[in-house]
Formats: sequence, structure tokens, C-alpha cells
Amino acid sequence: MPGPGSTGAVPPEPALGPAAAHLAAAEDAARRGDFGAALRERYRAVTRGLEQRGILEEERARTARETARAATDAVPDAVELPSAAHSFDEVVYGGRYGTEAEYRQLEQADRYSIAPPPKAGPVEITERRKSKTRKSGNAERKTSRERPELPELLRDWRFWAAVAAILVIGLLVYALTQLGPAPSVPHSPDLPPPPSHAPNPPRDRPNFGAGSDSIFQRLPHWLAFGGLQFLIAWVAVLWWRGRRRGAIVREPLPVEAPAHELLAGQAGLYRKSRDHGHVAAKLRAAALRRLRPALGVTADTPAELVTAAVSARTGSDPAVIRAALYDPVTDRGTLELVAAQLEWIEAEVL
Repeated sequence: MPGPGSTGAVPPEPALGPAAAHLAAAEDAARRGDFGAALRERYRAVTRGLEQRGILEEERARTARETARAATDAVPDAVELPSAAHSFDEVVYGGRYGTEAEYRQLEQADRYSIAPPPKAGPVEITERRKSKTRKSGNAERKTSRERPELPELLRDWRFWAAVAAILVIGLLVYALTQLGPAPSVPHSPDLPPPPSHAPNPPRDRPNFGAGSDSIFQRLPHWLAFGGLQFLIAWVAVLWWRGRRRGAIVREPLPVEAPAHELLAGQAGLYRKSRDHGHVAAKLRAAALRRLRPALGVTADTPAELVTAAVSARTGSDPAVIRAALYDPVTDRGTLELVAAQLEWIEAEVL
């Protein structure tokens, strides 16, 4: 939702400089009435001031909320930074325009932007990282041209493990079949000459009974005993491959997007849908989830009791509190007013 002090699009990743440069940019934007840019630059000045003072380590991938949380852990009196980080995310990534009250509140809480100059600017650090990345990328491209990449199957260790298991089983079967010599067959005795006149065969076949020999006696010795050993080895392989061992390994994801990009994309979808009631419901649900522990109410508490509890804590008119928490939202102006009221209620209660 573009407005004064907001470009309506996600800004590119900033090349952060010294805290003094961001502080000067914030004061200049405030004089021009662009409080969205002023809030953004002031928060960056606070972040760079904490890094230049040595309170926080220099880290470009840290979000605004992570910076506020780390600063609160390191400096207990920096209690205003979480609220400023919330406003920073809504202005920079949510498309909401900043207000003068938000900037003045951050200006009063700013005790960190006046800091000694940095020993090595992060811009140069970033450029060196980019140059190293480009060099490594060129080297990888050269290597890929010189050496063709193997197929995925040949680079899978499980394939080679299966091949090795098959070879071992084959060698085991071969060794078992070659351990002893084949049994010798005795010479057949000399049979008397057949009679000249064969006796008449009986009309009914005699019943010789059930045979006592097994299928293993009918099969060749190498197939009977070798097949049994192969069956035992195959059952062992099935048990080994079918049983899971160790911790569950996370599957590689096709795409890993940073949190701020997901937040910006979700905000853009909300803005494009123009469903003001749905967006207001999301904001109210998040605000009530944070307010309930402080008010001593639950999710089943009626709206009248919640309104009365918030009114008692803030000293405001219950009708205004009910309009901010429960009344319907039909247009963009009402949505912006509800968002500002919810932020004010959280600042007063929490």
C-alpha cells in the first residue's frame, strides 16, 4: 500500500555505511517530511552504531527483529528497539508509510547512532566478498568445462554400495560352491542280459508309497547349497536396507528463500488482493495473541471483557478500542487507521 514516505516496492539490499551517514540521511528525510525513509535510515544508523561500538558483530544477513533481540540481550535498557523493528518491517517490507510519531519515538530512544567511525567499512567488505564470489564462480565454470560432470547415479554412494554388496555375495556363493570336490559316482554293476521274452506287465500299476527323497537331493549340489547361501545373504541385505538407522536427515529443498523476501511477497499479495477485511483480521489476530498474556485473558474471553481490559490499561474510550479490535474494515483508509491503533495499543499495554 504505497503512501507518503514509501515507494510501494521492496527496496534493494542496502550498501550500509557508517552510522553517521545514515543518521544524516534520516535527519534530512525528516526535514522533508518523508518519515518512512527517515525511520528506515534512523534504524540503520542505530544498527551500525551498535556494530561500531562493538556491542553487536557485523552481520549483513541479520533482520531488524534479530538485531533488536540481540541488542536487548546485550544492552538491557534498549527496550524500545523491538517496537521500532516492528515499524521498520512494516514500512520497508510491508509497504506502509511511516508516521512522524514513530520516527520521534525512535529518535528519543536512539542512544547508539553516535559512535566512532568503523575501522573497515562494510561496503568494502561486501565488495571483497562479491569479487571472491565472482572469482570462485569463474574457477568453477572453468573446471566444469575441463571436466564433464558424472551422471547422478554414478555420484550416489548407495549405488556403489549396492554394487559392492552384489560382488561380495557373488564371491561368497562361488567360494561355497568350490569348497569341496563333487561327490564321486560309483560304477554301475554288471547287469545280466535281458531275457528273450519279457514278462507281461501287470495291468494295474503297483503302489510304491510316498518317496523319501527331498528336492535338494534332486537338484545339483552347487545349486542346492549355493542357492541356500544366496537366499540367506539376500534376506540379510533386505533386513539391512529396510531398517532405518540414525537421525532423520532433512531432504534438500529446491528453493530456500530468505525470510524478508517471503514477508515482502506475502505483503505484496495482501496489497494486490485488496481484501481489507482479511488483512485486518490477520493484524488483529496477531495483536490479540501478543496482548492476551499481558491482559490475563484467553482466546475464549468475550469481546466486551477484552475491550474493557484494554481500555482500563490504556485509559482510552472503550468505543475506540472496540473499533480497533472488532469493527468491520471496508476500505484502505480504515485499514491504515486500524493498523496504527493496534500498534499504539500494543505499545501502551506491553
